[in-house]
Amino acid sequence: MRTDERGFTLLELTVCVAVIALAGAAALGAFAAVARNATPGAARDAALMVAENALARARAAAAYAPSSAPDATALLADRSWALAPGETRYAAGAQLRANAQCGASEGVRLRLPVVAAYDVASARFTVVVSYPRDPCRVAADGAFADGDAATLTLGETLPPPVYAPGATIRRNIAPPARM
Repeated sequence: MRTDERGFTLLELTVCVAVIALAGAAALGAFAAVARNATPGAARDAALMVAENALARARAAAAYAPSSAPDATALLADRSWALAPGETRYAAGAQLRANAQCGASEGVRLRLPVVAAYDVASARFTVVVSYPRDPCRVAADGAFADGDAATLTLGETLPPPVYAPGATIRRNIAPPARM
């Protein structure tokens, strides 16, 4: 008894290999595009971390530092935590591990401009961080062109301080138990 078994022809195998090769090339191109597009997201993530750090420091300063400070320069001189009314500008540093996408031998260094503003009357703290849209076009010193910049803004109304300004805090702490 003979069955109708037969194998693949050379033409069918050639067509199958060609289809698999085309699908592989398309997938490889898609992976490369995802890797290229991941670099700007990393710069935005770095800017978000800088902004969240500034906001956390502002919360701590509002909660635990005296608000009746004479002026901001005295607070900065002794490194006390306090919020200086008005606008403060500084640059935060970040390093991206984007060497494969940008063709660099080491990570890309960024210098992110930060503008923090505190309004005493409304207790509103706002932080704006600028970051590059394309981290691969950043200069060696971390600077980037204004035309390539995007901004990220975070803000919140800070709660009142936990401790009254100038109040002396006393706590009776029981000694540890002996064994």
